[in-house]
Amino acid sequence: MEEKEQKKKKWLLWLLLLLLLGLGGVWYYLNNQSTPTPLASRDLMPDIIDATDRELAERAQEIADADYFTLNLNPEAYFEDGESEGSIQIINPGTNVYPIALELFLEETGELIYESGGILPNQEVTSARLLIPLEAGEYLTRADVHIFDPDTLERLRTTHAQVKVFVNN
Repeated sequence: MEEKEQKKKKWLLWLLLLLLLGLGGVWYYLNNQSTPTPLASRDLMPDIIDATDRELAERAQEIADADYFTLNLNPEAYFEDGESEGSIQIINPGTNVYPIALELFLEETGELIYESGGILPNQEVTSARLLIPLEAGEYLTRADVHIFDPDTLERLRTTHAQVKVFVNN
């Protein structure tokens, strides 16, 4: 009889061990399921409440694009003479959200020789007239490109480039 009870206890221990192993396996499986990581946190964009992951990703890309700025500026400008309109190329691509304005200063004297005025995204300037007449020659200039907030028109920052100005006559 005692032998029968020991066999019974042994079977119960094995059954309990097997049950614990099974429960441990289920727990491990449930806790290690890979959940898709969202592309962007909804906490960062509270204005989007019921957006799909795709809409959320598109909005996140818009925000990232707003911080990106490009400028197409021809490093050479040509004028037939120092008083007539000449060829200059300044492009504010449509991918920008920021309006810009460009000023050209002579490297030697710091004198302002050109102001573009505001250039909105997707606009370009292809011709210009100098503010002061220049004699024939080649001039090194510093282009100050001012970048403005699209809502307040407050100047956010300025970047610089070099432009060679050629005056033929």
